[in-house]
Amino acid sequence: FYQITSNAIPSINEKLLISPDAGLYSFVNQGHLVVDGIDDVEEMNLTDTAFDVLGFTEEEKISMLKCTAAIMHFGELKFKQRGEQAESDGTAEAEKVSFLLGVNAGDLLKGLLKPKI
Repeated sequence: FYQITSNAIPSINEKLLISPDAGLYSFVNQGHLVVDGIDDVEEMNLTDTAFDVLGFTEEEKISMLKCTAAIMHFGELKFKQRGEQAESDGTAEAEKVSFLLGVNAGDLLKGLLKPKI
């Protein structure tokens, strides 16, 4: 997460619907955003190079990053109580997650809020 938000590859911000500020994401901002001795920009560049060495295409790299970004956006979903059930408190983040995962936003929320066994 920290590498993705490091802005090492600015072109991915728009593709992943993310801000380069890791502090904006609940799953990330619960601890220290900066760790001494770890350079997130360098680490992201090394990760990107490693993907190239392993033979991943640009499309495959973006797909992996989209999955990671979707998890970050999942942490921003808000819910509210409605009787004994929960309901979505807005759809903006669900729409981002849906776009990144290539699924319908309504179906995603339905699956989360009205699961069937």
